Amino acid sequence: MAYLKDYYKILEVSPTATHADIKKSYRRLALQYHPDKNFGNQLFEAKFKDITEAYKVLSDVRQRDEYNRSRNQYSQPEKKKTETHTTPQTILNQTIDFRKKIAVLDPDRMNKTALFQQIEHILSRHNITILQRNNDPKLNKRIIEEIMYCSRFLPFPHVERICFQLTSIAGTDNQTYRKIYNFSREVRMQTVWSRYKVLVAVLLAIILCFTIYFASTI
Repeated sequence: MAYLKDYYKILEVSPTATHADIKKSYRRLALQYHPDKNFGNQLFEAKFKDITEAYKVLSDVRQRDEYNRSRNQYSQPEKKKTETHTTPQTILNQTIDFRKKIAVLDPDRMNKTALFQQIEHILSRHNITILQRNNDPKLNKRIIEEIMYCSRFLPFPHVERICFQLTSIAGTDNQTYRKIYNFSREVRMQTVWSRYKVLVAVLLAIILCFTIYFASTI
């Protein structure tokens, strides 16, 4: 869905950018990622399509207004009046539908804030209470698995909070508890590695250079 694509981020402009700013950035990026200049590279082609799609929306006043309303709506999900009629099955259906939408998006151009807030909306206190009262291990396990899939694109602090919420609907299922713990641990390790991998690469390169140098002097 459009609200999960951050068109402003794709065009590298702020939400308050003028039409001239948007047009200027579009021309620069379109020239940089045009398929004809990148020998059919599929990644560049996908990037170019996103840039074109974003410009088409943000350059049109009416479409931009609609996009901004949609973007704000999903950035601040409101409590719906029909919430009292929510059932465990509707929560599961909502989670599955959301995961399907996430699966087709590019993580690098995904609106992480909207993603986190939508997951928080699914795991609202009201919904968690319904799932706890229903206490269906199989259904809750499926919801947990779907949420973990969607959460893997988020930074660790968000994942940690989500995992804490997931444990509240895991019940007495020790296997599911273990999956949640392992998932949280995996994301934490990935975060640490992403933070220090450049430093590690530099240190290894330095060590390799010294090794080659000393080997050549022997």
